[in-house]
Amino acid sequence: MKKYAFIVLLSWCLLLPVWSKQQTMVPLMEQLQQSTCDSLKHALNEQTKAALMDYLRANNAMKAPIDSIPYTGSVYDADSTLRIISWNYASQDGSYGCNALLIKSQRHKAPLLHAFSTQKAQLPNEKKRYTSKNWYGALYYRSIKQKNRYLLLGYSTYCPTTRVKLIEVLRYEKNKPYWGEKIFDIGKQQPYRVVFEYSSRVQMLLHYDAMQEGFIFDHLSPEEPSMKGIKAYYGPDFSYDGLFYRKKKWTLQEDLNVKNAE
Repeated sequence: MKKYAFIVLLSWCLLLPVWSKQQTMVPLMEQLQQSTCDSLKHALNEQTKAALMDYLRANNAMKAPIDSIPYTGSVYDADSTLRIISWNYASQDGSYGCNALLIKSQRHKAPLLHAFSTQKAQLPNEKKRYTSKNWYGALYYRSIKQKNRYLLLGYSTYCPTTRVKLIEVLRYEKNKPYWGEKIFDIGKQQPYRVVFEYSSRVQMLLHYDAMQEGFIFDHLSPEEPSMKGIKAYYGPDFSYDGLFYRKKKWTLQEDLNVKNAE
């Protein structure tokens, strides 16, 4: 019994410093979310990002817990070779600042750690490749490793009237991360990423189905034919499309027979 109590106490003593370091970032993140001054928000965001980077470097970045830090999310691929920590904050004009910390494992070396941030999220451009200097801004909620790339599912708010979901490609070249790769076959288009923009009043399904080995998503249509092209009036029309890997491309397949997609 004493031995068990000693082990529990030792474990708690080892975890306490990590927990304490998380707690130092809690007030920063809360102030970032609650402040009504944009310039103060930007300054607080830089402090939060720097503190989180220091914490990750000092505490095994791939595994360091962030569960005590509010407003942050963390996702891994199935093999835990990539970790993405992301968060955002609202500005007074209805736009959002976004941050993403990328941690990539390396065999027998410390993991690679890169920070991406923007004070104002933008609509991702399907025809453009991005770096840390011009990243558009998004939150990522799923990571799927495919050969030497990662396919990510993300969400973004860049204006009050619409929302964005996307299928992104993350690739490392000479240990530097880049967003976007032409591996999608969507009719005549060969985009770097797939972007869905729709009304902020509705929800959109976008997920990866491991059983079917493909991406399943709502087909988006305007409320009325006269509103075609105005994304603030687009939403799911109760049909589903998908992307499946065929001949080295993620190829669009429309009008899927999907049961219980939600």
